[in-house]
Amino acid sequence: MGFFSTPAAPTPTPGLPWEVTLKPEEGIDWMLRSVALCVVLMIIFRFLALMVLKLLKSDKTGTAPRLSTKLVSIIFNTIAVAGGVKGFFYPDPNVVSDIYAFSSHSQFHFSVSAGYFLWAAGVSIMYRGSRVAIAYYLTAFAACYFAMHPFMHQIGNIYLLSQASTLVLDLYGCGMLLRGKKSKTNLVLKFFHPIVFFLVRIYIVVPASYTFMIDLFTLLNSSTCHNPKIVAFYILANYTFNVLNVYWFISLLIGIRTPDNIGVNSVTMGKKGRALMKVKWFAFNLNWFDVGFTLSFGDVQTTKLKIDNSSYTKATPGLTVPIVVMAVAINLANSVENMENPLQSSLVVSAATFWVCKFISWINDRALKLNTTFVVPKKAPHNPNELPFDHIPKVKRLVSEVKLSYFCVPSLKNGGDENLFQTLLKKTPLPKGRDAFTSVHVIMPPAAIKSAAAEKTVAMLTVGNNLRENPKELHVHRLSEKFTSNAPMDEYSTVFDVASTLILEKADRASLVVFIGYEDSNYDFYAAMIGMLPFRGVSMALISQRQRYEDLLTYTSPSKVFNIEGVNAARMGMFPIKAVFGVLPDKTADATIKPWIPIEIENYVNNEDQVHHPTINLPFKVGALTLPMLTHNGSYADSIESLRDLCDTHYNKKYFPIVSCGETCDALGYGTDILDALQPGYYFNHKSGETYKCWENYGTKELFDQISKAKAKGLPVVIIAVGGGVNGNCIGLIAGLTNSRLIEVPTTPMHYNDATTSAKKAFSLVKNNKILSKNILGCFYIPELVFCISETFLTLSTANAHATVGESCKTMNMLGRVDSKQGAQDYFNIEGAVEFASDYTKIVQTVGGFDALITFIEDAQTRKLKADICAVGYAIREDRSNTTLAKKREELLKQFRERYYALGPEKTNSIKAFLSTVNKEIVSAKAMFLAYSDPFEKYRALLFEYAHTLGHGVEAYANLCYTRAQERGVPVPEEAFRLHGQCVGMAVQWAGQMSFDLGELKGDGFALHQGFVYLFNRHGGFDFGPLRKLFDALGVTKEEFCEGVLAVVRRDNKRGYVKCDDCTKSVDQLVTGRVGKMMRSTDKNAELRYLVEVDEAWQERVLGMAYEGAFDKVADLDTKGKLIFVDRKDLVKGKKSLTSSSDDVGEFMHEAIAAVYGV
Repeated sequence: MGFFSTPAAPTPTPGLPWEVTLKPEEGIDWMLRSVALCVVLMIIFRFLALMVLKLLKSDKTGTAPRLSTKLVSIIFNTIAVAGGVKGFFYPDPNVVSDIYAFSSHSQFHFSVSAGYFLWAAGVSIMYRGSRVAIAYYLTAFAACYFAMHPFMHQIGNIYLLSQASTLVLDLYGCGMLLRGKKSKTNLVLKFFHPIVFFLVRIYIVVPASYTFMIDLFTLLNSSTCHNPKIVAFYILANYTFNVLNVYWFISLLIGIRTPDNIGVNSVTMGKKGRALMKVKWFAFNLNWFDVGFTLSFGDVQTTKLKIDNSSYTKATPGLTVPIVVMAVAINLANSVENMENPLQSSLVVSAATFWVCKFISWINDRALKLNTTFVVPKKAPHNPNELPFDHIPKVKRLVSEVKLSYFCVPSLKNGGDENLFQTLLKKTPLPKGRDAFTSVHVIMPPAAIKSAAAEKTVAMLTVGNNLRENPKELHVHRLSEKFTSNAPMDEYSTVFDVASTLILEKADRASLVVFIGYEDSNYDFYAAMIGMLPFRGVSMALISQRQRYEDLLTYTSPSKVFNIEGVNAARMGMFPIKAVFGVLPDKTADATIKPWIPIEIENYVNNEDQVHHPTINLPFKVGALTLPMLTHNGSYADSIESLRDLCDTHYNKKYFPIVSCGETCDALGYGTDILDALQPGYYFNHKSGETYKCWENYGTKELFDQISKAKAKGLPVVIIAVGGGVNGNCIGLIAGLTNSRLIEVPTTPMHYNDATTSAKKAFSLVKNNKILSKNILGCFYIPELVFCISETFLTLSTANAHATVGESCKTMNMLGRVDSKQGAQDYFNIEGAVEFASDYTKIVQTVGGFDALITFIEDAQTRKLKADICAVGYAIREDRSNTTLAKKREELLKQFRERYYALGPEKTNSIKAFLSTVNKEIVSAKAMFLAYSDPFEKYRALLFEYAHTLGHGVEAYANLCYTRAQERGVPVPEEAFRLHGQCVGMAVQWAGQMSFDLGELKGDGFALHQGFVYLFNRHGGFDFGPLRKLFDALGVTKEEFCEGVLAVVRRDNKRGYVKCDDCTKSVDQLVTGRVGKMMRSTDKNAELRYLVEVDEAWQERVLGMAYEGAFDKVADLDTKGKLIFVDRKDLVKGKKSLTSSSDDVGEFMHEAIAAVYGV
């Protein structure tokens, strides 16, 4: 007899008053009808929900798919519960046996329920629900399916009756989708659920199941059972069902000490500041009961996200046992069948089964811990030292040589032929992770040049593409007619005009860019310059008309100002041209990269004269190259003296310094003070701000003339970036284009710990004062020294200080505690990470120093002094030779510093601790990825783009509105200005909300994620409210704001790595489960970069929430010691007040995170 085979059903007694007329053989038909009805209702409800929500202009239209599954579940669970109550408590008169009897009424409910459970299992599989949910519904389906024999038409109703608790959960789910957690109805349902769970699944089902088990064992031991295998299945399913119900209920009462159950809301502070665990009533995960739990704001999540929905496997991994015990049902049935005392023997067998299941659960738990960390489960070495995380490469550099292949194409003697296009596609190296180029962009001389060879070549490329079965997307770009003028400014503008067009026409890392050379091969340098700039990455193929190979790895402009030298160590082996094609024989050009010789800081590390030269060295590496980072904590004058000594020693006093400074830094005199201390050079002052982070602002005729003169004299040009991160990025790119030396002197923590620790130096794409795309045009180039003068941090603005912690909150959320065992496992594949791994969340312990710094900055006298200093500085800008003004500024700065030190050691030490901790931890975090694993930030290190997708978007749109306000004469309050790091901090909240909406972050994981920014928001630096007021003054609606941000997001530089399914999709990075754990994609290119595909609708939703002020909150501890978030508007209006200091909240959060990581 087969496992699913059944004999003919007994004939029901005629003449009985059936409440529902259903014959035994009709069961299967009704089951299939139920499945179809579930599907149809789901579609109808989804349509109706969308229509109603749109008519109501609700922002919850994205919940329609999940709402439809909830409604279907409510209907069928109601039918199931009704049938369970009727069949169990009021059975039909002819059902005289608990096991064998037929009830048309029960047959109907079992048939309908079997169809529902099959549909629920299908929905859970389709939408990547937890394996526990799938196992549960498949088991329930099997129980109802076998009951249609007919079999156990009385006692079997316990399975239907148990759905009462699930029905409550369905109602709660609907309320959550429509009203949120805080509605009174949902709160009632939330606490009503455990009561119903106890009544039906414990009080009623457990005793009934005990009697039922005795009857089943007796039946199995007799010779009258219709199918021993099915009876054995019921024994095991019933046993497991009850064990799980008891287990869950006990878990509900006493709590289980796991990272998933130890919650922020259940942690209070003990007398000694340690975290004490309490039990939460609704603490354990019941999402396995929840049909469609993974359905949030979209349809098929596997398509939209391309992720393994790992967060749901946290619903106690061992609970997948039901699907396992089915596999041993036959052997257990055979073992029990011949025993003399079935009840006694069954207890022995059940105990053995229990421990077998526990063992299977343990194995499953171990597997899930790996599976939730990595997309493809990988066997970690037994020896921890064998992990890439713990292996520090013993190399001086990751790339030691640069190579370039030259390919002979004979047809190029006559401009090429129809095969040229295919030759370029075949021989140009593809980017990693790509199997084909998706588009081709051709760059060529202008028509006015009348280059016959170039015109013939582009014609042949067009013909060759058209002859392909599937032609590539082909774009042709012409160089400016000024490209041969040999003037540096014309060369510069030609390069960026074309590079900008490439970006606007969506060239990305899957694009082949073909540069068709001019008869004069000196202009081949444009190929190197243009090929280097798009940060999405392009593959540049050069078709050269050169008659000699010359140096294929060095390209210099005719003006001699611009130079791309492949062997320059500061480029770390990154070379923009991937292949050269011409008429010369094949050749491979290769060269060893020059030694990396940064400025030696050993004399100032732990200097003996700690009075004048107290310094701190921050260890940092990129591409295995040591980048010296020195903080001078002495006086301003002593610090500058130290910088001069370092430069004079390294360059032997023979160098040409160019000091670059923005407007504020110039007004404070930092740039001129440094230049005056160095060798004679040039002072380059420019406009400040993100709107001016463009090539037009940083390239001037005078600047390039100075570089040209210095090179003509044989002096090394040393560009010194003094100021913030924008200045460092942009003038650093100029250094990379001109092959100059680079030193960075950051005057903001953001520049110090974030900008200088990235080899990326870039401009944004800005047109008509509108930022179209952030940091999209640049190169990789590292400085020879990062020198921090700590006293310059005293003149920070409030915005700059908040920008610092905004980026810090990003880092804390994405990395957490990598110094722990769990954190190391999360990032096990980051090579050499152990050298820099740390507890990055310790930054929250220094929040008191942050508050003290902001209080100092915002003090009325401090603000007046700084304003006076800047006013004098602006006057000096108009008259650089005015020594009286210079002395006045010097005196005012002295008063300013004296005022700071007058705060006293307690406050100044706390500020110093905050700045030191932030700098050290963020620098270490960057080094963890850049040192050996991904120095070019194209793979794993792209993780540092977390919260930058929407962050860049809102930053660009805010800057556009600042420009609009200026044009219209609308005043922009100081508190409405948002710097890059502040926008990132705001976007951290939005990314967390998206993870919450998707079910990837919930409960305590979500609270800790959001809590980082809320902790640092006591001064409102991350509030959207001030921006909203400006938008209202400019007439910017919510819809206009959202579309303006998304327009920037569509040009985000991460899009080049993942091809979205359609135009409604975007790419982003999201946290899952807990702080420090990133969502991972099943797409290889995306997974390498922690990218997932998302819907624009999800991004639009959180932007709309921000516009309405949903994230303007502050973290606090209530009177019971629980973490809460208070609306800032209530604080401002005096409706509420904070009950805890920021230090207490920070310490609380740090302890809670430690508990999550088990340290």
